[in-house]
Amino acid sequence: MILHLIYGPTCSGKTDMAIQIAQETGWPVVALDRVQCCPQIATGSGRPLESELQSTRRIYLDSRPLTEGILDAESAHRRLIFEVDWRKSEDGLILEGGSISLLNCMAKSPFWRSGFQWHVKRLRLGDSDAFLTRAKQRVAEMFAIREDRPSLLEELAELWNYPAARPILEDIDGYRCAIRFARKHDLAISQLPNIDAGRHVELIEAIANEYLEHALSQERDFPQWPEDGAGQPVCPVTLTRIR
Repeated sequence: MILHLIYGPTCSGKTDMAIQIAQETGWPVVALDRVQCCPQIATGSGRPLESELQSTRRIYLDSRPLTEGILDAESAHRRLIFEVDWRKSEDGLILEGGSISLLNCMAKSPFWRSGFQWHVKRLRLGDSDAFLTRAKQRVAEMFAIREDRPSLLEELAELWNYPAARPILEDIDGYRCAIRFARKHDLAISQLPNIDAGRHVELIEAIANEYLEHALSQERDFPQWPEDGAGQPVCPVTLTRIR
């Protein structure tokens, strides 16, 4: 079975690349993302719209309400193994995402070290200024009011009505920054979707910078696979960290 692994930091174009390969091969994409397992935060977690999938198949490792919490890495890894094992009759699968903890679970597991032909593409952070430009554009798209999906700020305002969801939101990139922004400016969370243009720009920049911090941690803590034609992942215990 061929496994085509695409991994890299946030805002690096992983999903677009996975969709392109899925169109070329007909293989499904399995999302290596624990936060995307909560449909209530589809926008803020970066889940692509059905129209963006362009008729390709995308598989999530779970579908759960946010109040149940984010799927832990070990459980996500078990579900990933199940999905891959169950689909072994297919010629190949595309594994795409940027979960540090899930990728490190994979690198430690003997399951991935035999029986697969690996094709690996790692996307890199690159220049910080270029990253921030991409991140600001992405956040602006997440803030856009659409008929087919709530904005990130609308998701936050709705979920804030559930006290059990609040500490979870405060631990997720984007939402955490918006909550801090509201507190800094003495705003109710329900007011965030209607902030003025100046504060809108300020919040976009703040979230983009939070994404940069997260991308730097991903670059530092990802395991490494030899790229293209890789036989197996490299256990993080033995790899050289990227500084």
